Amino acid sequence: MTNRIVIVGGGFCGAVLAANLLRRAPDRTEIVLIERGPEIGRGLAYARSDYPHLLNVPAGRLSADASDPLQFLHFAQTTLPEAGAEDFLPRQLYGAYLQEFLNRAERESRQATLTRVAGEVTRIGRHAVHGLLEAGFPDRAPITAARIVLAVGNPPPPAMPWADPVRDHPAYHDNPWVSPMPFGDKDSVLIIGNGLTMADVVASVCDGAAPMPRVMTISRRGLVPLPQSTFHAAANRGDGAGLLERAHSMRQLLAASRSMAREVAGLGGDWREVVTFIRNLAPLLWQRLPEPERRRFVRHAQGHWDIHRHRLPPQLAGRIDSLRRSGRLAINAGRIEALTPAGERLKVTWRPRGSAVANTVVVDAVINAMGPDYSLRRSRDPLLQHLRRDGWICEDALNLGLRTGPLGACVGADGRESGQLYYLGPMLRAHHWEATAAAELRNHAERLAQHLAPAGA
Repeated sequence: MTNRIVIVGGGFCGAVLAANLLRRAPDRTEIVLIERGPEIGRGLAYARSDYPHLLNVPAGRLSADASDPLQFLHFAQTTLPEAGAEDFLPRQLYGAYLQEFLNRAERESRQATLTRVAGEVTRIGRHAVHGLLEAGFPDRAPITAARIVLAVGNPPPPAMPWADPVRDHPAYHDNPWVSPMPFGDKDSVLIIGNGLTMADVVASVCDGAAPMPRVMTISRRGLVPLPQSTFHAAANRGDGAGLLERAHSMRQLLAASRSMAREVAGLGGDWREVVTFIRNLAPLLWQRLPEPERRRFVRHAQGHWDIHRHRLPPQLAGRIDSLRRSGRLAINAGRIEALTPAGERLKVTWRPRGSAVANTVVVDAVINAMGPDYSLRRSRDPLLQHLRRDGWICEDALNLGLRTGPLGACVGADGRESGQLYYLGPMLRAHHWEATAAAELRNHAERLAQHLAPAGA
């Protein structure tokens, strides 16, 4: 069908893209939104959960519509009247907002139609006669389309080799969102990773109730995300042109960033203003850096950027700090060397950072909270594996995600941009670096919708 657009994945990216296409697609365009999970609009990040995980961005900065910055806040206030723009609200509420955002676009659409499909796409190929693309399923007929957008969401944590001997052990949990609960005060839990996922797992495992288990974490550097604060993103006083002029080496960029932070702090501001300012320039900075400098950033600076850029809600940061001070939570820097069964428990061999001597500890549970693995080479997604094997997509030189054009067109193994297959999601970071936050992905979705279905076409 020449006027059909298929979106594979119905989480944040898929839902927001579909809503934008419904608003602007020409007459008789069919948008097919395919979701393998239980609900469109929620995905893993905003799924219903027994634990009230919080968004790590204030409500006033989470609109799915760039033209209506407080849209999510106004939606939230229908059920939480006291909610303010600087409040960190439950993720489940944001999932409900995304569903209504899409439903509203569907109700108001006068030209395009939306078809929701429950299922998992496992292959994409070309129709033998018409030259259209086909989205294939294991249990139903394929769906043909003029263009297909991959919006498959965040990949799972990496499958580390040291986990192979215990992958089926009941004490090992590869999915951090289905960790066992509850634990008692005599239990011990190891969480692998120290990022945002770790903080969420710690909060749910400890859950504010006594007795609480003893929790230890291990990551390569032992860096923990810093807390959010109330600040005004527009208050930065940095010189964007000057920063771009220095975008030739990481050393120059780091020096300029520190200078800006000192200047803003000296004027009574907040270093988070500078991080937000740099984040908005990140795509240009990233694209101007030579590849050796990009490698230097990934190897030496990415961890420090991440803890400043991806911050914790104040409530969660306070909880983590309290648990550390009480001795119930120990943050460690090091590497896992081996996991081996110890009856119903697991024996962990790990080497602290900077040490030549390995430590061992026996714990009641090990939870993999290392965060998404964006490596296309290591992807466990059957669809991405198929597309890479058949040359439809390929990884970038640093193996950070997918090679794409500026608007998300997939670059194949032959180095050419596709005119039919697109990608929307966090693996755009290969080209843009910053492509994980809701506001960034919203902007990518709006630009892609304009490209796929320009107004008045």
